[in-house]
Amino acid sequence: MPRTRVSTSISELPILQQSLYSLNNDELKWYAAILPGKVPLRKAELVEMIESALTNPTEVTRLWAELTPQQREVVAEVIHNRGGVYSSEAIEARFPGVRRPAEPQYAYGTFYGRKKQNATPFDLFFASVSDVGRYIAPEVAALLRPLSSPPPPFQIPSKDEPPTLEQARKLEPDAELVVLDTEAAVFHDLMAVLSLVQAGKVSVGATTRLPTLGSLRLLSGRLLISDYFIDGEYEKADEAIRPLALVMLAQAANWAAPSGAKGSKLELTKSGQALFAGTVGAVQVRDAWERWVKSDLLDELSRIRAIKGQQSRDAHLTRPAERRRSLVTALKSCPVGRWVAFDDLLRYMMAESLLPEIERNEPSALYIGPSLEYGWLGYNEVRYWDVVTGSYLRVLLWEYAGTLGMVDIAYTRPEDTPHSFGEIYGLEGLDTDYLSRYDGLMAFRLTNLGAYLLGLAASYTPPADHRPSGAPLLRVLPNLDLVVTDSRKLMPNDRALLERIAVSQSEAVYHLTREKILDAAENGTTIRTIRSVLLAMSGIEEADLPQTVRVFLSDIEKKLDALRDCGRMLLLEGDPLVLAEIAYNRQFRDAAQLARIGDKEVLLVPEAEEPSVRRQLKKLGYVPQKRPGVED
Repeated sequence: MPRTRVSTSISELPILQQSLYSLNNDELKWYAAILPGKVPLRKAELVEMIESALTNPTEVTRLWAELTPQQREVVAEVIHNRGGVYSSEAIEARFPGVRRPAEPQYAYGTFYGRKKQNATPFDLFFASVSDVGRYIAPEVAALLRPLSSPPPPFQIPSKDEPPTLEQARKLEPDAELVVLDTEAAVFHDLMAVLSLVQAGKVSVGATTRLPTLGSLRLLSGRLLISDYFIDGEYEKADEAIRPLALVMLAQAANWAAPSGAKGSKLELTKSGQALFAGTVGAVQVRDAWERWVKSDLLDELSRIRAIKGQQSRDAHLTRPAERRRSLVTALKSCPVGRWVAFDDLLRYMMAESLLPEIERNEPSALYIGPSLEYGWLGYNEVRYWDVVTGSYLRVLLWEYAGTLGMVDIAYTRPEDTPHSFGEIYGLEGLDTDYLSRYDGLMAFRLTNLGAYLLGLAASYTPPADHRPSGAPLLRVLPNLDLVVTDSRKLMPNDRALLERIAVSQSEAVYHLTREKILDAAENGTTIRTIRSVLLAMSGIEEADLPQTVRVFLSDIEKKLDALRDCGRMLLLEGDPLVLAEIAYNRQFRDAAQLARIGDKEVLLVPEAEEPSVRRQLKKLGYVPQKRPGVED
């Protein structure tokens, strides 16, 4: 996991002579061979010959003219933007295909069967010392600076359309690229999490705060986008992506927290209760994003199970909050509404020195496979920036930015990804043909919501309802049937909604039923959401819906609006005189109310007032006891 020290100023770098005297005679001769004149034999004369050429403006101009246009761009980047230091990862990311400056010990004579390679002016411009690496000496940089122009800012490549899946590396004949719009679902799905927490049905690990398998199964059935891979019920909690992220985001946002010191059930906090009583909008999503970025609740590197050594004694990982800031900075440079390949984002972050540091320790303590010695990720041939840092960024971008609707995503199943991590020892010993479930992330598109959350837009503008081009994806019939016209173009979240509100008659035909819609409403899906999705998929206006469908939905909507759930109440029973005394006591006047259930007098206390009422009752000497057979 080597890192290059970058000086703050070219003037602080070693002078040319210091670098030249660190070379032996054969290495100096290799450089001197491209200069005019006879190559001397003595070291002092060799150093003088090379130093004289590289400090002579006329000779430097001649050598500059021999550089290729791409090599000139590299030299300009090093001088103007890199403080004179050649950072190999950053330079190769920004200028792919331009070879790095050759070093004489690998090029002079033969080396393990390689043919002799002559030095070039590009090689000559770069000096080298052990504690800096490759660099351009101050006196050489001073002559090159007037010949070069500062390179323009590096722009992340982007396209109007998502990438296509390369056929060459498909491992399955039915491999496909999924393009998923995420923005519209986040508001509903965050409220679905709060609803499930309010009902006391979300449990988490006491130490990890990760949701349990049962909670994830229950939550996925209530989401507009249940998850990114839909293969039936999860067998392990680790398989969930979107439901898990939503629970972690609710905790990071301080909307939900475990009850009690060792509680495993999540409860809504005061802010969560206030949010649940209102609506989730862009402001609330931004609050969740900003709080999650600063949170150390979960290290998302742990989601890459194949990378081992994370909990070892030698591993000193950086704080997740420190790493996430790098992704935030990079996302701010992405164009809104255009597709960016993940590999291009990674290349941009390398070029701009934005890749987050994962480990504080050197050498790396991470590995893949059965042992550190076999699958160590610190070997020179391992692309640590891709295998470790890139995999970590895939988790952040897909599991959290995607789940919050900040980015739309294009992805494949991990076994079908065209991306290659190169040759890594240990990969062949994994139970799967891939490193992690996130390997299939190919591209993303920054949404309007993402622009607002990142501060690129002062306000949030929801996207216009999507009207499919060409033939509509859905036909809404008067008999309440929904006919899918092209199953291949149906988004996973749209199919999930159809399955939630209608009975499947076949792969392409669904039938709207009151029972299915009421079940969906119980889990937070509104008639407004159902109506807007049907209109968007069918490409028609509301007035063009069949009258039977309009009446059907309107009738259900009226009945759903007829009753309101105002929260739970504590019911106290006992001596009617004592209940009356409490009810008319000034301290309880706004917190408790007498009522009658059948022929019995009771005292009703709203859930929010329960703690204060219990405290006041205790001061008066009353501690309500549970009736036998009544559980919490």
